[in-house]
Amino acid sequence: MGIPLAAGRNFTRRDDENAPRVAIVNQHFADHYWPNQDPLSKRFRLESAKNAWVEIVGIAKMSKYIFVAEPPSDFVYLPYRQNPSRGMFLVAQSSGDPAALAAPLREVVRGLDVNMPIFNVRTMDELYQIRATSIFNVLVTTVGAMGLMGLGLSIVGLYGLVAYAASRRTREIGIRMAIGAKGRDVLTQFLIEALTLSIAGGAVGVTLGIAASRILAWKAGWPILLSPGAVALAFGFSAAIGVFFGFYPARKAARLDPIEALRYE
Repeated sequence: MGIPLAAGRNFTRRDDENAPRVAIVNQHFADHYWPNQDPLSKRFRLESAKNAWVEIVGIAKMSKYIFVAEPPSDFVYLPYRQNPSRGMFLVAQSSGDPAALAAPLREVVRGLDVNMPIFNVRTMDELYQIRATSIFNVLVTTVGAMGLMGLGLSIVGLYGLVAYAASRRTREIGIRMAIGAKGRDVLTQFLIEALTLSIAGGAVGVTLGIAASRILAWKAGWPILLSPGAVALAFGFSAAIGVFFGFYPARKAARLDPIEALRYE
């Protein structure tokens, strides 16, 4: 796979079933169990081989093994002759179109063993799309849809709250305007109230979002990727939405006729 070694040696043909068991571990494994030490020639037990002792002969550099966004994890490489498996992946490198190798490889395997099943044939580009792009697209789409739903609910709730407050305070608005308050004063007051509600809701939402992201990152073992710019943008957008959708009921309240407002019950 082209993963370079940081120290030690690679496997050889001498590492067969009659030789002492050996392994190559990644750098994270070495730093985890033997920090500030030379892990070469260290040994560990392998449960799959009846607790046999395995000697470390090489240190491989870090790589991604299952998922492109996975955190650094321990990984052990074992020679096939010492640890045979019923299921394996065959990886072949081509100089041309990799998909064109599928048919010849199937024929080669059938020539070796007619009963050997072959399945899940795909190119590295397809594997990368499935393991990286497709999964992220699903996550982003799901989170984005949930965010839009939450934004829509907050907009409806904020508009309804400001409109309800304006309708409940119609008589108060009439009294204020009758004793000299201007329409812009009423408009400013309702916009300030809408902005206050938006800021309060945004503060609660950002706090809960940060806490949820930390919990998810801790459960998944991923690093916390929280941008202060994104948090500030979300907070500012929440305030702007509050002012924008609170403007209509506030303007409606500012245009009330004082006489009609005083008669309102």
